[in-house]
Amino acid sequence: MTESGITFYLWLLVAVAAGWLLARYSIKPARRSRRTTSDIYHDYFVGLNYLLRDEPDEAVDTFIRGLEVNGDTFETHLALGTLLRRRGKVDKAITVHQDLLARSGLPSEFGDSVRLELSNDYIAAGLLDRAERLLKELLSDDNPSRWDALAQLVTVYQIEKEWAQAIEMVDQLIQNSRYRREKTLRSVAAHYCCELAEQSLASDNLDQTREYLRKAFQYDRGSARTSMLIAGVELKSGNPERARKELLRVAYSHPKLITEVIPALRKSYLTQADDKRIVEWKKTLTKLLNDHPGSTLLLELVQLVREQEGEAAAEQRLAEGLQQHPSLKACQAMLQLQLDNFSGESRRFLKISVETLQNYLESKPGYRCEQCGFETRKLYWQCPSCQKWDQLNPIRGAEGD
Repeated sequence: MTESGITFYLWLLVAVAAGWLLARYSIKPARRSRRTTSDIYHDYFVGLNYLLRDEPDEAVDTFIRGLEVNGDTFETHLALGTLLRRRGKVDKAITVHQDLLARSGLPSEFGDSVRLELSNDYIAAGLLDRAERLLKELLSDDNPSRWDALAQLVTVYQIEKEWAQAIEMVDQLIQNSRYRREKTLRSVAAHYCCELAEQSLASDNLDQTREYLRKAFQYDRGSARTSMLIAGVELKSGNPERARKELLRVAYSHPKLITEVIPALRKSYLTQADDKRIVEWKKTLTKLLNDHPGSTLLLELVQLVREQEGEAAAEQRLAEGLQQHPSLKACQAMLQLQLDNFSGESRRFLKISVETLQNYLESKPGYRCEQCGFETRKLYWQCPSCQKWDQLNPIRGAEGD
């Protein structure tokens, strides 16, 4: 077993020992007669022997059989199932919790606790329909477990991508003061609205899209994704000024998303393509670059300088940026600009160098999840690996932006 596995089973041993002691000294004599103390004592040491022989599965089974379920040992059984699930032994966790739920005579609050844990087991096993049915049994208004059940149903509907139902659960949750001001929950609900808005936008249903985005802002006024979608709607509707306002809000308040907003921001300035807008676009790029240096902004500015002032000015601006904030992207762009200054074999070798560097950069990830370390070339609002929202950030440094 690994060190973490040993630690887990040592804690398991402590938990079971505590439960056994409670059962040994707290149960009334009449109830203790169901299993003699010697029987429990024997099962406990059989389980311990399995642990020492590195047979943890058999040890767990023995402990489950040996520890009688009652009001004193219930929490131990419940914790045992939870520990099994967290260690990836979902089938065994389901068995433990199902066995508890099948017991008669336990108080109703114990039954609700088991249902919540069993639903977590089902979610971990991908049995979402079973989890949903179990959780819906807890939704009565007078049930104290209602709020925990609603929170788990949000998770179920998120996994199923049933965004409308997830929003409905959130709306019920925030009626409780415990959840009303929870920023993470409200931020996630805004993402659910944005998922629906993207579906409507893809169908050119702009009115419905705006309605979803209005609701998203009700949950989270600072949602960058909502502002970016509003900008997309406004650009599609021929309102570049409104789009620009939202995009600049994102660029200044969420600088990590600058690389994502640059294409739409450029379009919002240059749709009309008059000299005044071009000058404004250049000023905006320069300010953003000074405040938040990065190769994407630098190359965007260099391209604009090249179009307006020529090759020499573009090379000079790129050289300044490259010296201040070295990056492989800027280096590759500099080599690309130099191609026209060479001919023959020299040009061929330089071109090979440019292409090799470009291929290398295209193979590198652009974003990394702060939660689990997942790396990807494109931005995902929800990490495909750990399923957390808003955790993918641009990779900075020489090989990043």
